[in-house]
Amino acid sequence: MSNKELKVGSKIKTIKNGIWARLHRILERNKSGNTRGGMNSRREMKEISSSTISPPPPIEPPPIKPKEKFKQILKKIKKGPAFIALSFGAILLALLLIGLIPRIHNQLVLKRFVAIANEIPVSVIKPKLAPPVTDLRLPGTARGYFETPIWARVNGYIKNWWVDIGDEVKEGQLMAVIDAPDIDRQVVEMEGVLKSAEANLEIARISLDRWKELIKTRAVSQQQLDERQAAYDAALARVNASRGQYEHWKELQNFEKIYAPFSGIVTARNIDIGTLVSLGSDKGVRELYRISVTDVMRVYVAVPQNYAPQIQLGTWADITASEFPGKIFKGLVVRTAKAVDPLSRTLLTEVDVGNPKGEIIVNMYVDVTFHLPRNQETFLVPVNAVIDRADGNYVLTVDENNIVHYNKVELGKDLGQYIEIPFGLSKDQKIVLNPPEILEEGSKVVVVADLSQPKPDKKREKQLLQKGKLAHE
Repeated sequence: MSNKELKVGSKIKTIKNGIWARLHRILERNKSGNTRGGMNSRREMKEISSSTISPPPPIEPPPIKPKEKFKQILKKIKKGPAFIALSFGAILLALLLIGLIPRIHNQLVLKRFVAIANEIPVSVIKPKLAPPVTDLRLPGTARGYFETPIWARVNGYIKNWWVDIGDEVKEGQLMAVIDAPDIDRQVVEMEGVLKSAEANLEIARISLDRWKELIKTRAVSQQQLDERQAAYDAALARVNASRGQYEHWKELQNFEKIYAPFSGIVTARNIDIGTLVSLGSDKGVRELYRISVTDVMRVYVAVPQNYAPQIQLGTWADITASEFPGKIFKGLVVRTAKAVDPLSRTLLTEVDVGNPKGEIIVNMYVDVTFHLPRNQETFLVPVNAVIDRADGNYVLTVDENNIVHYNKVELGKDLGQYIEIPFGLSKDQKIVLNPPEILEEGSKVVVVADLSQPKPDKKREKQLLQKGKLAHE
């Protein structure tokens, strides 16, 4: 407390003590019964009542500190509706912060990733111009120039055979004989019928000649001559019919012998002595032999539809086989199917190749390489520069401001380390090698290596330095 407050308090205490002392004296006098004393007491009481005590000076309240004032205000707020509204607002603010903080964090992370992407160093290279001629390599199958299976024309058993697989045969050479007893009997029977018909024809002819002489002397009538003429004609018809039957069975009998239809190599034999053979080439009936001409081979290759227009008659092709490493057989396109297969979308193409030494064998797998001129400018880019996405293939390019752009391209042949790009690039563009997934359209990068620039010739630089030293000396 201040000094002023202490002085006022002591003065009030002194006045109170004086009043209590006077009251005590009056009470003592009343007890003793002294009238005068009573009178004096009344006089004193009157003086006490009439006496005026000057009021103490007003006491100024002590100053309130800011912290205590805030507590007093807070106590008043808690007792009113303002506190409820303030609490509700605080809850809403907390919920809002809970939702905003993760979003702000994600935005900061995204900005950080973008900043990192803008700082990614990349290596670039310019696309190479592909050669004006492209090599199209496709698998093919070698077949004989002439190749045919030999079937039985009669039913029977193999009586004997004289050629085996790998043998060379000449046209008309006997290869096997079929024993067909039913046909042999029919031939003998038809031969007898023919001879009988011929004998009857001869009798009819002689009789007709006689009646022609008799008609001149009118010994017979014209009616009788006509009858003899009809008998002769009937006998002649029977002879012709019998001869036809005989020749038919005789031809079948000739089919018992199997002859080579042309000169070639026997590539298959499915018979042995006693083997039952059947007529025709129905499903399930095995061929007797297969003969192929191998001096010239036909190589059949299926060309994809997009290359079909470039395959022209007279186009040369290289035929290679793994069995003959380093050796190339020259072939020539002689014909195409002129129709694309609807299932495989390929064009069947025939390439003829000479095979005088018989090195290429029938049904051998070979590789056919066509040398085709390009119809348009095509570029070669490294395989690791191509990005495969669901909506197509892309190559990332970098412009003069080091900004990344996505270029949609069309792929050509895969050449191993490089791949052809016929559409979507130009020769002056710089493409990104091994592009990271974080790069997006418009990202800014730092080019740390331009592999399209020619490498310095260290040997040449060394020679120039030596020349400079000699000139200085």
